[in-house]
Amino acid sequence: KSLLTGLSAGLVIGILVIFVVISFAALIFTGELAIFLSDGIGILLLGAFIIGITVAMFSTVPSAIALPQDAPAVIMAVVAAAIAAAMNGAAPEKTFATVLAAMMVSGVLTGICFWFLGRFNLGQLVRFIPYPVIGGFLAGTGWLLIVGAIGVMTPEPIGLAIFTPETLLRWLPGLLFGLVVYFLQRRSSHFLLLPALILVGVGLFYLVLIASGSSLTAAIESGWFLGPFPEGSLFRPTAVFAIREADWSVVAGQAVTISTIMLVSSISFLMNATGLEITLNRDFDLNKELRSSGISDILAGLVGCIPGYQSVSFTALGFRLGAKSRLAGLTSAVLIAIALLGGARLLALFPRVIVGGFLIFVGLSFLVEWLLDSYFTLSKLEYALIWIILIIIVTVGFLEGVIVGTVVAAIFFVLNYSRISIARHAFSGSDYQSHVLRPRSHQQLISVHGQCLQVMELQGYIFFGTAHRFLEQIRTRISDPDQPAIRFLLLDFRLVTGIDSSAILSLRRLLQTLEAHDIQLILTALAPEIEEQWSRHGLNQEELDHVHLFPELNRGVAWSEQMIINDVGEDSAAGAPQSLKEELQVILNGFAGGDDALEMKPAFAADRLDQYFTRIEVAQFHCLLREGDQVDGLYFVEEGQVMVKAISKDRGEIALRTMEKGSAFGEIGIYARVPATADVTASEPSVLIYLPAEQIKRMEREDPQLAAAFHHLNASLLAEKLTHTDRTVRALLF
Repeated sequence: KSLLTGLSAGLVIGILVIFVVISFAALIFTGELAIFLSDGIGILLLGAFIIGITVAMFSTVPSAIALPQDAPAVIMAVVAAAIAAAMNGAAPEKTFATVLAAMMVSGVLTGICFWFLGRFNLGQLVRFIPYPVIGGFLAGTGWLLIVGAIGVMTPEPIGLAIFTPETLLRWLPGLLFGLVVYFLQRRSSHFLLLPALILVGVGLFYLVLIASGSSLTAAIESGWFLGPFPEGSLFRPTAVFAIREADWSVVAGQAVTISTIMLVSSISFLMNATGLEITLNRDFDLNKELRSSGISDILAGLVGCIPGYQSVSFTALGFRLGAKSRLAGLTSAVLIAIALLGGARLLALFPRVIVGGFLIFVGLSFLVEWLLDSYFTLSKLEYALIWIILIIIVTVGFLEGVIVGTVVAAIFFVLNYSRISIARHAFSGSDYQSHVLRPRSHQQLISVHGQCLQVMELQGYIFFGTAHRFLEQIRTRISDPDQPAIRFLLLDFRLVTGIDSSAILSLRRLLQTLEAHDIQLILTALAPEIEEQWSRHGLNQEELDHVHLFPELNRGVAWSEQMIINDVGEDSAAGAPQSLKEELQVILNGFAGGDDALEMKPAFAADRLDQYFTRIEVAQFHCLLREGDQVDGLYFVEEGQVMVKAISKDRGEIALRTMEKGSAFGEIGIYARVPATADVTASEPSVLIYLPAEQIKRMEREDPQLAAAFHHLNASLLAEKLTHTDRTVRALLF
């Protein structure tokens, strides 16, 4: 079954490939070059055989079908016409040799380009071509295909002369045939529709010829067929050796247009590769496909063929016919070889009107897709860019259209990207606090006075457009009288991918603005290359003295909080509880409700606590808890500082939270009865108060009032942690 499906699919595809190759040859060898059409067909058929069999053998997609492609054919037709015009008056053989040399150069250079991209894994680079630019050059391809199709069907140059009755009769039926094929193809995607329409078109042409009473010989002499061709094989190696007569100076004069073929072929290859992945519902090695196509194009280019690569439509056709092996591609190549060696007489009797109509069908497909269908999917600017590129391609040239389109697309990108704020998150110190758990009095100070700290997380690539907009945003915030004054501005660079010179200048202007308003600048997570870039632009020591650098956001926020505490903390925190015992005394007094009979002196409360608590002194780096350990008590930081850390396989040790005097840990393990979720280590010599789980139960039995105060305190501490986390999450979300 696999053998039969592969053979049958290969036969159908081979016939279509032969027809397409004939169409491309007729597109290139027209006008003064029409006398060399048989040689052109032979050269392209030989190239199609080489491309088809090479890709069929080495592609990562077993059922891949490759052949000379439409976009390179269109551009080569432009090159051929330009060479014929430049060599007006030269011997026809010399003009043909020069065109053949240009074809050879385009094929070999494109093959080298493909192989180079695949060899150095640069296949992804072509994915950066803007989508509207791709659409613009494909629309231009469609237009040139239609113009070339008319040239295939009539010897008259494009102009008013083609609308005379006799000339209209030459190309109007082909236009109608192309329109019919296009509209039927849009309504039905059956894989046999296109071959059937071509056969019907050829049959109708012969019926009309018979009905008109014209003889076959007269029709051939009148130019209605591709022939006459010389008898025998289309394969004539002498045609390839004709390049010895080529005028290489004329070929060099077409270097710009020939180089366009490499660019256009690379983009077309990408689009075809993407289309194949979607059609076959599988990914494949893009770089390996580039290498196999590069080798096939080099080999085919040596015999004068234009570039070719994998075809979405023919590969999909083989897939629908059930071909899932390399047999379809190999069978197609064999059929092409048969046509090359013995099909001259049959191909000579192929009507030009059908060939031209097929080219019009392909051109219409491009034009409708990108000039009509894309209107409903692209933005107005992107859609306008397609028209701009098309107009430039039609009036100036292919390469100029692609270059202008790329430049305009880059300008659009800069303008649109400039509208995006580089500040991913912006929040005050009251909303976003560091991971340092301080005494409750200090936490309250930060909540009240944290508005003077403005934190901004920056993102993306900072360049002249986004940097200037950000500078104006900061100036507006500073001068807003309805918002609290800023004393600290923290900019986090963790998500910044790069910065340009003009953005460095904007940062220096920002420094000047901040100095004028006595605002300190804190920079966190600044990449070394950005620091070096700043230094290269002459950042002096005086400017550095007004900038505070920290390796991460948390440390920068913690430093700012400490500065706020230093400025307002001592007076504002006067009279606030400073220890665990004082905290419990306040709660106990609250329970008493002011009743003198129940109020207790702090010393009495201390005496009640001491019998349950154990005072622990630990050295720096002493581990108090390890992740996964069973928590058997509560710890309160009386003096010093402890660090909560987690271990990551990728990032190593990560500091989760720093706890200072008045903080507690272990409460989640006690109340939820779960193991420790992180390591807890003393980051400096510290004093802790430890309350084992069994002592909590004893306290509940012996002194319920003290136990209630103790649980109330723990609930308050947990609520503060939850509130802190909630504020952080809200600050990052809104």
